[in-house]
Amino acid sequence: MRKSFTRLRSREEFCLFPVTHVARWLAYGLAVLLVAAVAPLAAPVSAAPFDFGISTNFSSSMADFSARQDDLLPFLTADQDDLLANRVGTVIGAFGNTLSQLLFGTNDVSTDVTFWCATTNQPEYVQAYVDDPRITQKLDPSKPIAFLTHGWTDNVNRTWVKQTVADYVRLIGGNICAVDWSPLALVEYNLAARNTPKVGRYLGKFVQFLLTKGFSINQVTLVGHSMGAHISGIAGAYLGGQVPSVIGLDPAGPAFTKPIPVSTDRRLDRTDGRFVQAIHTDKNIIGTTMNLGHQDYYANSGASPQPGCEFPLVNNDTTKAYLQFICSHFKAVEYFRASLDRQNIFEGTACSSYYSYKRNDCSAGTKDDFGLFNK
Repeated sequence: MRKSFTRLRSREEFCLFPVTHVARWLAYGLAVLLVAAVAPLAAPVSAAPFDFGISTNFSSSMADFSARQDDLLPFLTADQDDLLANRVGTVIGAFGNTLSQLLFGTNDVSTDVTFWCATTNQPEYVQAYVDDPRITQKLDPSKPIAFLTHGWTDNVNRTWVKQTVADYVRLIGGNICAVDWSPLALVEYNLAARNTPKVGRYLGKFVQFLLTKGFSINQVTLVGHSMGAHISGIAGAYLGGQVPSVIGLDPAGPAFTKPIPVSTDRRLDRTDGRFVQAIHTDKNIIGTTMNLGHQDYYANSGASPQPGCEFPLVNNDTTKAYLQFICSHFKAVEYFRASLDRQNIFEGTACSSYYSYKRNDCSAGTKDDFGLFNK
């Protein structure tokens, strides 16, 4: 039995849309430190079905979901101060790392980028390497393999990364590797963005190594969140655009598509794989309004606040707005995790605009499902 959810609108690549206003870049710059301080508080909930409903009357279904306050719990527990303190420590570490990289450069990329893999038979992380002599003992070349790449200031030990890896192993099976580039990600935002090309190329090099050990390019999936989406795209381009599936989870906008789009060899693009999807959940601040794939899904308009990110108990409007867009940015991860369960259907309708979609002007538009099972 199919379980239905709020429809996600899919914008097709031939549509034209307005360029994001430069002022949004300035607003983002002011928010950078706060983003780094509280981003992990938006930890994903379990992969239980979302009861959003499928009608175009989104407001009531979203209200029903947010009333459960599942996503508010990490913000309202006694651990909030500890979580925030840890994030402040992360920000301080980022400044130290930035100064170090500017003065002394970075280590060899093989030191700064590591691969932590799990399989159906070995669900706990095992580190794998380029030219690893034991690679076929750590991974099963007869099974598909996915790569999950985090974004700015994150690492593979974040809750959302571990949960996504665990869900993939449980629901999909085969192999999955989390890509840890935290030494290059835990720096000032623009410096981290400049580090993404070499991370993407090194990921591509690792995949190339696997191809010499019995894996097929047809078994590979690249998934990345925020800056990790662009790393996944760069890796796909390094592999000649032959990866069957590349998925960007709320791809980062600043320094990639706004205020001015960078060249396609430095960001996610539809040529990076045979089929490229992107899901947008905070398009106006951390994410982007720019179409990047063969299909771009704009969940609940693609903007903040996403369902469950309203924070009705927060009274300060500025604080609430920051929490909303950070939480919404991580909603893309939650939607992807839920989509790993075949019972969870995220159906999108191709439409020229969300306004037209809400008016039901696109009922005859092409419909497709977001995620790994999109064929």
